[in-house]
Amino acid sequence: MAVIEAKNLVFRYSADAQPVLKDVSLTVEKGEFVAILGHNGSGKSTFAKHLNGICIPDEGSLTVCGLDVRNEGNLTSVRRKVGMVFQNPDNQIIASVVEEDVAFALENLGVEHGEMQKRVKEALAAVDMAHYATHATYKLSGGQKQRVAIAGILAMRPDILVLDEPTAMLDPKGRAEVMEVLHKFHQEGMTVVLITHFMDEAAQADRVVVMNEGEILLDGTPHYVFQNAGLLWSVGLNVPQSTELMFLLRKEGYKVPLAVLTEEECIAVLDDLLAGRIGREGV
Repeated sequence: MAVIEAKNLVFRYSADAQPVLKDVSLTVEKGEFVAILGHNGSGKSTFAKHLNGICIPDEGSLTVCGLDVRNEGNLTSVRRKVGMVFQNPDNQIIASVVEEDVAFALENLGVEHGEMQKRVKEALAAVDMAHYATHATYKLSGGQKQRVAIAGILAMRPDILVLDEPTAMLDPKGRAEVMEVLHKFHQEGMTVVLITHFMDEAAQADRVVVMNEGEILLDGTPHYVFQNAGLLWSVGLNVPQSTELMFLLRKEGYKVPLAVLTEEECIAVLDDLLAGRIGREGV
């Protein structure tokens, strides 16, 4: 079942400006983990902001969980169904104590106190931050703050989690913490849309969408998308290191597969190469 359906989406930040999104059509199924890639200015963050009504399409249509985003009366419901997490965790932390920060949105929604306490406890446990419930938020690491921000969204019990470069300002440990949490939610059936510029994060998704100059350039499995390395390089994007190595070997004439993403896949190919099971062109 589709939970996001964008058809011929066009958006401009002002009436006389060039469109940031140009005829974008994209469908996301319930329970999918979709990564959206693109260089700065590609339109990926603008598209993410449409998913919970921060931006409204100028042309085309967008439905989220069956609700038309262009209908102003649907926006409150859409924003309850789509939780947004942004790039800078410090900009999302409001309260000085972890559990109070997670409860902030629930208080604004008028959730009953007992139910609120239950949701806060469950959300913090889900991101492995329950033991930090009474800690000061300013003492947390970047990765911990981002997990608290995600907990605040989870407490609202959304159907879809949209994250706009949530690991861009984190160190490798913080990035790993956030990705671990996302995989956990995905395995539990949540729909996840991850905007990222890290190729290794995109490679972990079910599906990768590449945007360029407001349009969708590629859409498919990580193996399909990243084997188009030449096209990705031409629009200023990288590929996972394992994939890049395969392209370098292919350039030297070795008949290696291009659809290689992980270290394990790379090691298997190199093992075949060293054992002579993979030869060179013309040999």
